[in-house]
Amino acid sequence: MIRKLQIFLLSFILFAPLILKSQTPLTDAPNFNVLDDRGNYHDLYSMYLDNGKYVLLYFFYDTCYVSQTNVPEVDNAYIKFGCNTNDVFFLGINYNNTDGEVLAFENMLGLHFPNVSGIDGGGNDIVNLFQVIAFPTIVLIAPDRTIPLQDIWPLSSVNIVDELVTAGVDTIACPYAAVNNPKDFSSFQIYPNPAKDWINISNPSEDTNLTIKLFDYLGQSVINKNLSQFTKEKIDVSHLKSGIYFLQILKSNAILFSKKIILL
Repeated sequence: MIRKLQIFLLSFILFAPLILKSQTPLTDAPNFNVLDDRGNYHDLYSMYLDNGKYVLLYFFYDTCYVSQTNVPEVDNAYIKFGCNTNDVFFLGINYNNTDGEVLAFENMLGLHFPNVSGIDGGGNDIVNLFQVIAFPTIVLIAPDRTIPLQDIWPLSSVNIVDELVTAGVDTIACPYAAVNNPKDFSSFQIYPNPAKDWINISNPSEDTNLTIKLFDYLGQSVINKNLSQFTKEKIDVSHLKSGIYFLQILKSNAILFSKKIILL
């Protein structure tokens, strides 16, 4: 009995990497439609594939150490391929977390690409639909609805870029100055924090036509304000309950800046 157990464990150690390498067994992508944690609608076929775009899905959950370590690499690739404005669309698919938890994950790691939460956004259904069994997993879907890459591993921005270029996708500069330039990205100033009645937002970057969103810890949008241009904006938060909130500054649905806000 012990001998059989030893053989089983040895076989698992040798072959587990091969089993887990292709973390979706599908070769053709099923359709799905969901809302991301910013309230934006996504339909895989009609919005992306049928318009000639590739789609890169990043499957993750928030407490996974490997996801936390590698997701900035995905974000770097998202920026190198034009921040979802060119021929490939990046979309994070979360497993078993709420909108609020995914927003906290984005805020903690400074992510820019959109994500669908598992519980509130329908990410759990997509995980099951694609039969993903390990995290993180990256799946590349081609415009003809086939899956040329069932996973990209080791996960790095270099590997992601190489695989997308091999598939025929060209890199292009991100059109958003605050995403493309780390100095601009970090130049937004939010004060005071903690705050009570008002939040001041300073915008020394060159970006215009921005959207300011404030979410509560459940991921519900409590402030949504479009501004064509501003250098300093004062946001009234006196009507909101005390607690933890997440502020995002976006342009064309791309996050330029995110920060945790505490209201007293």
